[in-house]
Amino acid sequence: MTRRWLWLALPLVACVPADEALGLGSVQFLFTASSRTTNGIYPGEFDASEGVRYRLDFDRVALGFRTMTVGKIGAPDTCSYRGRGAASDVVFRPLGPSRGLVQTFNGISPVECPDVGVIFAMPGDTTVLDANATSEDLVELAQNGLHALVDATATPADDDSPPTKIQLRFNPITTSTRFGGCREATGGKDGRGTRILVGQRDQATVYFAAENLFRQALSGGSLPFRVRPFIRADERGNADGVVTMDEIDDLPLSSLPGDFYQLPVSSTSNNVAGSYPSLGDFVRFLFRFTLLFRSENGLCTGNEPGSE
Repeated sequence: MTRRWLWLALPLVACVPADEALGLGSVQFLFTASSRTTNGIYPGEFDASEGVRYRLDFDRVALGFRTMTVGKIGAPDTCSYRGRGAASDVVFRPLGPSRGLVQTFNGISPVECPDVGVIFAMPGDTTVLDANATSEDLVELAQNGLHALVDATATPADDDSPPTKIQLRFNPITTSTRFGGCREATGGKDGRGTRILVGQRDQATVYFAAENLFRQALSGGSLPFRVRPFIRADERGNADGVVTMDEIDDLPLSSLPGDFYQLPVSSTSNNVAGSYPSLGDFVRFLFRFTLLFRSENGLCTGNEPGSE
């Protein structure tokens, strides 16, 4: 009788897909937009010293998403997976009717995988569109050598002054494409990466936080946002109501009021003269802090542009 039941069980084991094999687990990432990127930044969240209160709405965010990464530094085979499901190499819009971009890593042996990251890239020959993205997104990213773009509208809250459009563009030469060290906010505990358990799927959300491009300090999570420097850059430029990267590259950080807006000495200037750090340099550096992990208090940190 025992032998009979053993023979009946063998076909069932053989039919288990490789990615869901017995004794293994998986992790699934949902890539979406933060609440402020989705709903906008309200006037009360901006620095009162700006004089004019604004509301900032994000009209379009398009990202060249290549893949999530799961591993353990120094042990490349520890978190190896048998299959990767769903999206990779995608032009992705975190804003839109779709709930977000999903990527799953299947068939991982139970283990701690502390090193989770994200890779962005310019579109290539194999790039596809997610449900929210358009062919215009793909063309603009590809033709201009970009891996991310953010369009926003700053609207005065207290009068009928016309709104200002802000167009931010990021390329791999001057802006981070690789993010690592993803960790959740755990109150001092080690919240890095993911823990794979037998027969279970860890689910982690990654948020793109475009609002962090409007911070006034690199570690200024508790400081109010500022949009007035962007508008000032356009006023110094062609004053057409559209803020461009060229205009914020031409605005020296030293011209901005307050004690913040400072970059590390090692950071590279991208302005035309190359002799002073600009608002554009500062915004590119802030891009390193646009990914939040598991909650909107977690973080993935961008690497130096061009680093592997």
